[in-house]
Amino acid sequence: MIIGTAGHVDHGKTELIRALTGIDTDRLREEKERGISIDLGFAPFNLTDGRVVGVVDVPGHEKFIHNMLAGVGGLDLVLLVIDAAEGVMPQTREHLDILELLQVKRGLVVITKMDLVEKEWLEMVEEEVREVMEGSFLADAPIYFVSSVTKEGIEELRQAIEEIAAAVPGKDSEAPLRIPLDRVFSVSGFGTVITGTLLSGKVRTGQTVELLPPGKEFRVRGVQVHGEMVEKAEAGQRVALNLVGLEKAEVIRGSVIADPGFFCLTRFCDTKLKMLSTAARPLTNMSPVHFYLGTARVVARTLLLGSEELKPGQEGFVQCRLDRPLVAHRGDRFIIRSYSPMITIGGGIILDENPRRHKRFRGDVLGNLEQLEKEDLSFVLQRLKEKGVATLEALSQRTKIGPGQLQKMLNEAVQRGDVVLIGGFFSTPEIVREWESAVIEELERFHRERPLQPGLQKASLAGALPYKLTGKAYDELLKHIEEKGLLVLKGDLVLKSDFTPRPSAAQEKKIVEILEIFAQGDLNPPSLKEIWEKFGFKKEEVENLVYYMVEEGHLMKITEEFYLHKDTYSRCLQALIDFFQNHESITLGQYRDLLQTSRRRAQALLEHFDGCKYTRRQGDERVPLRLPRGE
Repeated sequence: MIIGTAGHVDHGKTELIRALTGIDTDRLREEKERGISIDLGFAPFNLTDGRVVGVVDVPGHEKFIHNMLAGVGGLDLVLLVIDAAEGVMPQTREHLDILELLQVKRGLVVITKMDLVEKEWLEMVEEEVREVMEGSFLADAPIYFVSSVTKEGIEELRQAIEEIAAAVPGKDSEAPLRIPLDRVFSVSGFGTVITGTLLSGKVRTGQTVELLPPGKEFRVRGVQVHGEMVEKAEAGQRVALNLVGLEKAEVIRGSVIADPGFFCLTRFCDTKLKMLSTAARPLTNMSPVHFYLGTARVVARTLLLGSEELKPGQEGFVQCRLDRPLVAHRGDRFIIRSYSPMITIGGGIILDENPRRHKRFRGDVLGNLEQLEKEDLSFVLQRLKEKGVATLEALSQRTKIGPGQLQKMLNEAVQRGDVVLIGGFFSTPEIVREWESAVIEELERFHRERPLQPGLQKASLAGALPYKLTGKAYDELLKHIEEKGLLVLKGDLVLKSDFTPRPSAAQEKKIVEILEIFAQGDLNPPSLKEIWEKFGFKKEEVENLVYYMVEEGHLMKITEEFYLHKDTYSRCLQALIDFFQNHESITLGQYRDLLQTSRRRAQALLEHFDGCKYTRRQGDERVPLRLPRGE
C-alpha cells in the first residue's frame, strides 16, 4: 500500500508525516533552509499488524507541481492536508483536481495546526472544506483535526489509516514487473541506486531487469524496502534497487524498471481525455501540452480524433504524440498542463499505448476506441486479432496483463463464445471461421484441379491462410477443423473429408496405356518425360497420373526419375529374398547379375530397399534387416 500527501505549500504535510512516522522527509539542504518541500520525500509507516506501508510526501508549492505529479501515481490513499488558519488555497484546489483526474479512490481530509486557532474557526474551516469537496471523491471523506506539535488528533488519524489499510486490495504481483523511477543517487561502495513504487510484479536479488529508456538490461545486485535489505519485493512496496553496471547518467526521472521484453517505449498514446471545467480556454487540435505519466514528464501534441476542440468540462478521444518516448500501459492515468502558463487543464486514461498513427474523424478508429474504453477484454481481443492466435504467455506479454488475471478473463470469454481455445492457443471466432473457410476453399480448389492426388501438403496449405501461421499453432488449427468433420489429416497430407481420388474415363484410359508401357519396359521403363512426349500428354497431367498410380500401388517409386511396374518390382524384391535364403549378404555386382540389369538400376533398387529397412549396408555389401516374407 502507498499513502501520499497533497495540499498547498506550508500547510504542514511534512510535519504531519513526521508526527505519524517519526521521519523527516525533507532531505535536501535547500528544503531545510527554505522550510518548504521541493522534491518528493519518503517514509515507512508501521502498522500495528506488522506490515509496513510506504508514504510519499509531495511538495505543495506551485513551482514544484511537476515533482508533486511524479509522486502521486499509484496512490492507494491520499491525505489532503489543509492549514486550519489559511483554509482552502489555490494549490489545495489544483491538487484536488489532479487527484480527481488520476481517479485516486480513497482519501482523508486532514486539517492541521488546530492548536493555532479557536474552535469556532475550526467549524468555519470545516464548512468551507465541505463545500469545496462537494462532488469530488472526498465529498464524504471524514475530516480529521490534528496538531503535529501537540500530537492532538494524531492517534485518531493513525487508526483511520489502519482501518483503510486493512481493506485495500493487494496489487498484482503476478503481472509484469514495472517500477517508475522517481529518484537516482550514488552511494559510496555500492554505486548507483534507484528508487520507485513497485506498481506490479515482483523483483528479487539476481534478477535481470530492463531499464527503459534507454532499453538496457541489468542484473539486480540488491533490493531494499524502507531501508532494509530483502531478497525480494512485491507490488505495492516502495523499493530501492542497486543494479550491476548502472551509471547514474543513464537514468532520468520517468525511466521504468521492467521485466525484459514486456514493455516498450512509445511516442503515441490513444487516450480518453477530460478537460477540467476550470480550464481557461478550449484545447485545440495539435496544441502542445505538458504530459505527465507516472514519474515521467514530456511535451505532447494533442490530435483531437473526433472534434475540432475540447471545451472546459468536455472529454473526447485524443492521440497524444510525445516529443520523446516513454513507457505507457493501458489503464494508466495521466495529467496535462497548458504549455504556457503551466496550469493543470485536464487528464485522462491510456486506452492503447502502442497505436498506429490515426487520421481525424475516422469512424472505425473512434469505434475501436469506444470498445477499448468499455472493458479490458476489448483490448485483449484487439491485440489477439492483430496476432491471429496466441498462447496465454504470449498474450500476457502483448497486453501486459498478468497471467492469472488474463487466464480468468479468457476463461470467461471462452464460456461466452467471445474467444476460442484451440489446443493451448487462443483466437477469436471470427478469425477461426476465416481460417476454416480459407482452408476448405483451398482444398476444394486443389481437389478440383488435381483430382487424382490424395491430398495437399500441409506446408503448401499454410500459404492460403490470411494470417501467417506455422508450427504447433497451425497443427492445432488443422486438428480443430478435423474434429469438426471438415477435413482429414493423413501424415503430411490434408484432404477434404468427403474427397476420394477418382480418375475420369479419359484418365482411366491413359492410366491403362501408361501401365502397359511400364510393364513392357520391365527394368528399363521410360522416363516421365518420354511418356508425355510420346503420347502428347501434358507434363503436369502425367505427373498427377503417375502420383495416383503410386498411391494406388500400381507403380512403385524407386527414385524421382525411376518408377517400376508393381509386377516388375515384386520380381526384383523376390529375387533378393530368394538370394538371402542361401546367403548372408549380397554385393551390388551380385544383385546386378541376378537381375540381368545395369549397375545403375541395381544400385537404385538396393538403396531403395535400404530406405525401406529391408536391408542394411555393411561396407560394400547388404545384409537382410526386415525383409518381407517371400512367396
